Amino acid sequence: MEISLIGALITLQVTFTELFIASTVIASVGYKNGWRSAALGSVIGAVAVAILCFILGTAGSKIPMHILDWVSTVLLLGFGLWLFYEFWSAHKKGEGAASIDRGVEISGSGAGESATAVLRKNIAKPINWAGVSVAAWGMFAEGLEIAVVWLAIALKQGMATATLGVVIGLGIIGIVALLLGKAGIFEKIPPKYLDLMASIMLVIYGIYFLYSAITGTFNVI
Repeated sequence: MEISLIGALITLQVTFTELFIASTVIASVGYKNGWRSAALGSVIGAVAVAILCFILGTAGSKIPMHILDWVSTVLLLGFGLWLFYEFWSAHKKGEGAASIDRGVEISGSGAGESATAVLRKNIAKPINWAGVSVAAWGMFAEGLEIAVVWLAIALKQGMATATLGVVIGLGIIGIVALLLGKAGIFEKIPPKYLDLMASIMLVIYGIYFLYSAITGTFNVI
């Protein structure tokens, strides 16, 4: 089966978008609870997605797409609303509390700590299981969307087309993350705003999948 450019572009776009959302969640967890908690949660979520992909690949077309739509709806809307609650709680406490939650004051640090020292201090934080759970939930919820679209494209246009888009999307998001990390963009944004960004995107996607689940009109092309 020939590779479809349109199909590859669809999986590329979905992969990039979903991983961007996941990255905002993971970055927020990293600043608030430490990067070890964020990394552990990400790995747990990724493993869960890998297991799910294996199950989906084995079951193939036997799994009704509308069931996956409902699962996606619950995960996305639930997670999005919870992150908005986190944002609103932090917002009411004020910027000072948000900076304390990060465990680092990027601007106005009287000690004048270097970025390397700040990073080491953040990595040294003990594992926070609440943070691990949030990171895992974020990675799994977004990974599920990629898996659903990948399966739909694979069934219609072949695994090669579906996989090509995912691989390219992973490459692009990796490059973007590297560039943003070097520029220190995420360090300049309070975690509560990362929560807000992620919650908005999650709710938008959740509404789309809710519409698809209700109407049974899930389409990827």
